[in-house]
Amino acid sequence: MNSYLKRNKYFAEFALSIWAALSIGLSLTACGLFAEPGYIAYTLGEEGSRAIAVSMPDGTDQRIITMDPAGSNSDNFAPVWSPDRQHLAFISNRDGNHEIYLAIADGSNFMRLTNTGVDESQISWSPKGDRIAYTSQSDNGVPQVHWLNLSDLRPNRLLFGSDSEIDPSWSPSGELIAFSVLDNDGNSTGIFLRNPDGVNRIQISQSNDRDPVWSPDSKQLAFVSTRDGSEDIYVVEISENGPRGQALRITSTPGRDFAPVWSENGQRIAFLSDRNGNVDIFTVSPNGEDLETLTRSPVDETSVEWSNDERLVFESITSGLSQLFVMNPDGVQKQITEGSIPSSLPQW
Repeated sequence: MNSYLKRNKYFAEFALSIWAALSIGLSLTACGLFAEPGYIAYTLGEEGSRAIAVSMPDGTDQRIITMDPAGSNSDNFAPVWSPDRQHLAFISNRDGNHEIYLAIADGSNFMRLTNTGVDESQISWSPKGDRIAYTSQSDNGVPQVHWLNLSDLRPNRLLFGSDSEIDPSWSPSGELIAFSVLDNDGNSTGIFLRNPDGVNRIQISQSNDRDPVWSPDSKQLAFVSTRDGSEDIYVVEISENGPRGQALRITSTPGRDFAPVWSENGQRIAFLSDRNGNVDIFTVSPNGEDLETLTRSPVDETSVEWSNDERLVFESITSGLSQLFVMNPDGVQKQITEGSIPSSLPQW
């Protein structure tokens, strides 16, 4: 049986029971414990035995969400908040390969969403919180974008007529998923859009472009491209029919500029860059003006996320271990994790 058929081998009773459990859990946690600007979710521990944890932005009330089943020393990582912030989707190998799981954010319940026998990654929630897009391997081991409804857990291939896709990103409007299409050598042939409920795909670019990220109003995409030689950040306006005009290059250095993420008000884009020797955090406006350097440290920053009140959480390699820091709009930083256990992949 091929992997696509396996993805569709789900029982209706199982899906309904999971949906009922989620609904019960939601009613219990809807008091707003994890509401913005509340807890930061992150990955805790060394690769191979990681857990999902949450913490307040000041470092207090740290708690582990995932429990290690029967001492199996599973690896749980890459948490992503649901839009209502009452659930966390994450990757775990507790049942063998890397599958997607869903946890009620207080840790009181969790359940497996995929059961494919291959590895899943790159979770992206729909804005209504009723669907998830993700990347899954094919029978040949190449990544392909899928999506599923939480109500039936039936995986759907986003795009046919393509061998490989990565980087799914659900638009805040809920209508489109942006993604990158790969050739046989694993190089991107451009960024595309598709409505999972429709039939047409829209091509946005035709070069080695990856990591599309939507602006909060769904009117622009930021992405990473090497079309002009170096790895830089570009922004393109999006209409109902595709790109509006040419993509604007908003960074230009001999080094690498990558991992763009929009602020909640859409006025700034944070990104990582090694232009100064090590990897630091920068921000820039969507038109490429007003570049600001946020960190100037001798160690690498490896990920960054915005809150909805213009604070940033980021991961920094301190004393050989990754730890998390929060930066206020005035530039003041506070370390929120420490000790001998690494913390990584924050999500606000």
